[in-house]
Amino acid sequence: FFLPVLPMCASMLVRVLLTCCVVASVAALTGRPVVPPFNCPSLPAPPASTDVRKLKPGNIAGVMALGDSITAGLFMQNGPLEYRGTVYSTGGDKDAMSLANNLLHYNPNLKGQCEGTTIPLDTLCKGLNCAVSGAVVSGVPQQIKALLRRLEESEFSPLKNQWKLLTLFIGANDICDCKYTTPEKFETDLRKVLTTLEQEMPMTFVNIMTIFNISQVWNADTESKLCETKVEILHECGCLTKDSNLRKQMDELGVQINGVTRKVAAEFAAKASQNFTVVVQPGVQDFAISGYNNTIERMILSEVDCFHPQLLADQGMSLAIWNNMFAAPSQKKTTLEILSPPNYYCPTEQDYIQ
Repeated sequence: FFLPVLPMCASMLVRVLLTCCVVASVAALTGRPVVPPFNCPSLPAPPASTDVRKLKPGNIAGVMALGDSITAGLFMQNGPLEYRGTVYSTGGDKDAMSLANNLLHYNPNLKGQCEGTTIPLDTLCKGLNCAVSGAVVSGVPQQIKALLRRLEESEFSPLKNQWKLLTLFIGANDICDCKYTTPEKFETDLRKVLTTLEQEMPMTFVNIMTIFNISQVWNADTESKLCETKVEILHECGCLTKDSNLRKQMDELGVQINGVTRKVAAEFAAKASQNFTVVVQPGVQDFAISGYNNTIERMILSEVDCFHPQLLADQGMSLAIWNNMFAAPSQKKTTLEILSPPNYYCPTEQDYIQ
């Protein structure tokens, strides 16, 4: 009964401690990793902003996403569907741990979040999530066209003159095609993508993600004969094979593509435009998929194909990106320990998205 009279900082401390206790209790009782829920206090509506570098969570009016099957939520809940309603970036299902639902907490009029499922390989947007399973970076301009058409619809047309957060996660399929992908081609295509966004979508803050080491999937799957067989038969990733040289080549390409992503993003950030910027969010770059016991690894990868992220990993992605969005570039984390994840960062009235 003392809580109502506690000062704000103490109240927040109590909230954090209670969340820690609940999460620890669930993990202890079930033996399963648990991503802490988003449990932050509300904030006063912020004043309007005229600078993309001075955005508070409540300034964001729309959420958008581009990318591949990870952003489409393919096989995320162990069925043959795309679970866009719970995906890390734009998921709008009631209990989804997503950037969208976090932002909805600060702006109840947020638009763009998506609910429910879609059929795999569908090229139609769900909400403002226009990711396409199987996409490579050269295919993202088609997604941008679909997103622009969506923004012409009456439901979303007001967003043209409002601040938007776009999350772009692309490169996994390019890396999987390691025999033919070059960093130079990826750089050219990525620069084209960001140039188009800059020209066609003003008032947009772009989160661009660096990618994790895909060969870890092979290491995790070889501990399960069923998963090893699935990966070989489905062959969703051309360079994820028994050939260790190919896997090494894929890893090296991934490092190069992450470097290219940082380089190109820096070019756009350096323009210092008040209407558009691109920021690297590296929260899953060093995310560990293998190295856990088999039970944990099976919770990270989908039971359908033993390749795509399962719900637990997706929730970890949301947490990692969100926390990095309020960290200075030099303080951004490149991984998240899924066995002992941190709490969601609760922004203050002084915090800007960065």
